[in-house]
Amino acid sequence: MALITLTPCKGDVIEFLNLLSVDYIIGLGDVECPQYISNYYGILGEMDNVTTQKYLRQKNKLITKTFGNLSIDFSTKIVITHFQPRTSYGSQVILGKILSESPELLIHGHLRSQKEYNVVKTRVYSAGSLEEGYYLIFDSSNNSVELERASH
Repeated sequence: MALITLTPCKGDVIEFLNLLSVDYIIGLGDVECPQYISNYYGILGEMDNVTTQKYLRQKNKLITKTFGNLSIDFSTKIVITHFQPRTSYGSQVILGKILSESPELLIHGHLRSQKEYNVVKTRVYSAGSLEEGYYLIFDSSNNSVELERASH
């Protein structure tokens, strides 16, 4: 599956996503016009509008707890969030959950930059802005994450 954030509603971006050889596209928030993205499911970010929220809810594409072996509630070893854990910026709540639950991986949206880092024993990945070409590929069979960059 591919994980994306900060995704503009542009024809070349939508076409790129729809041509990816993945089972699902998972939005980590701030994804414009998800209705045009094939096999899209996602969580919400602070920039998602009411239309996006309604679409995801009505089509049962809003991830509210788990999706496969991913969770938003820290009930699995692999967690997805919109916001990053608080280091110098980010969410204190997410940092607290990492410290108390110790997930294996946390994958988040929100940031323009793509990176991987550790918070204690948890491996953290920032998907980075698809507007700038960044996205992640996650293989649920072995919990591997690949940092990718497109030139759409």
